Amino acid sequence: MDKWILRTVPKVMDYDHFHLIFTIPEELNQIWIKNTKLMIQLLFKAVWATLAEFSRTHLDAQLGCMMNLHTWSRTMNLHPHIHCLVTAGGYNKKGRWVDAGEYLFPVLAMSPWFRTRYLTSIRENAEKLGGIDFVNKIIRPLFEKNWNIFTTKKYSHGRGVIRYLANYIKGGPIKNSRIISYNGHSVTIRYKDHKDQKWKTMTLTANEFIRRFVMHLLPKRLRTLRFAGFYAGKKHRLTKLPKIANHIDQRFLGNREEFCRQCGIPMDFHPNLTRKTIKKFIPPPLRIAA
Repeated sequence: MDKWILRTVPKVMDYDHFHLIFTIPEELNQIWIKNTKLMIQLLFKAVWATLAEFSRTHLDAQLGCMMNLHTWSRTMNLHPHIHCLVTAGGYNKKGRWVDAGEYLFPVLAMSPWFRTRYLTSIRENAEKLGGIDFVNKIIRPLFEKNWNIFTTKKYSHGRGVIRYLANYIKGGPIKNSRIISYNGHSVTIRYKDHKDQKWKTMTLTANEFIRRFVMHLLPKRLRTLRFAGFYAGKKHRLTKLPKIANHIDQRFLGNREEFCRQCGIPMDFHPNLTRKTIKKFIPPPLRIAA
């Protein structure tokens, strides 16, 4: 996880960020399993199209955005949603920074725009998603349903969200520490109920546990972490964008303290050690009298 953070930190600028979560209704799960790869591609495009449109109309500037797909709920059910780490402002065409203020965009306005964009793209690709009749039967009622976009207050430098996403990106649908027992027939797991924020247990048959886990195995070579706006590749960036310096560096790791499981002493982290540099941590041999 630390290696991922160290690779990601240089790509994030030293500005405040917002954390947004775009969630789709569970009714779309029926279409999702028909063609998971296509549904993911359409979801990423709809999320970024929404952010790009509102940054154009509300800021007249281009945002920097890091998007990460999660497909599971706390009980391992299918629950596709995208976490976005978005800069609290953007660069205009002249390369000047435009601050977004205390709030990014109005969620009540973004939700219907995102809903229409995603459902329309699904309908346009209906033949690849189970057929036009099958798709229309599911998506027609969803045009009238309220969709959820969650947004937080500003994060300082996006530090909190990157640590949060790191646990998901490298953790998978469930961590070993959440599996309580397995008796050969059933698996007992613990999960945190989002309704009352209390830890609870759930027992699933072995087949059901495997079914839920397999739902989150994504197609090969499909990137679940993507960068957009001026965080994307050079060809997508503004021509007058200032050079992005690696301001944050290892501060993401600086406040975290972990302890050795054997002796309980706080551990120091030294990434990218080589054979030569590791020698300074090896104590000299003890002198033994002849």
